[in-house]
Amino acid sequence: MPQIPGCRARRALLQSSGMNDVCLVCAEVTGAQPVPGGFLEQCNTVVVFHCPVVAPATDVYAGHLFVVPRRHAAGFADLTMSEAASVGQALARWSLALERAGAEHVYVVRVGHAFPHLHVMLLPRWPGTPESVSWSEVDRWPGARRGDTEFATEVVDELRRLAAV
Repeated sequence: MPQIPGCRARRALLQSSGMNDVCLVCAEVTGAQPVPGGFLEQCNTVVVFHCPVVAPATDVYAGHLFVVPRRHAAGFADLTMSEAASVGQALARWSLALERAGAEHVYVVRVGHAFPHLHVMLLPRWPGTPESVSWSEVDRWPGARRGDTEFATEVVDELRRLAAV
């Protein structure tokens, strides 16, 4: 089974910090775990942010976004209808922003093995990604658009601008 982009580093952060029983997604939602450029979107039901660079990693895949309900809910079935509507609208809005930024395709992924807090990932497929690279590897092939926290913050700023168009 393929590793989902970003999950290994996030799981490693908890293990290395002794935070195994802390929900990293809750830490990101509350601001205890910083995210590059701050939240792309936030309201009383949902937050959207770029995947942070989590040690031991030194870089992150451009445009790897998380759409997360504020309330600690394990899955879609646990959401209220209002939360579900907010999540769905955020997925559409930020998928469009990624496409405006040049993504040829935006994968929407919900796995939830590492953290029991629903987090839906948006993974863009950028131009130049070889056809032979599967969706689960778009962030790991040698030519993938990756960068440090400053780079991810620039991506966030561009996506904010494109979402406002």
